[in-house]
Amino acid sequence: MAKVAYEAPDGTAEEAVDAGNITDSGKVQGLRIKLEDESYIHLPYTRVYWVRMSEDEGKADYSSA
Repeated sequence: MAKVAYEAPDGTAEEAVDAGNITDSGKVQGLRIKLEDESYIHLPYTRVYWVRMSEDEGKADYSSA
């Protein structure tokens, strides 16, 4: 599980999501986060305060790329 803190219209917001649901966004230079209700948040890097996850969750697997 990962936690993401970001600047939202109403102040600082946090989301707890599966670390596998966080990817680079093609729409903005930032993050794409898939929420439990199957919707997405696209966050520019400038609005992201931090992303916290375990070391194993943060590793990318490039073997199939």
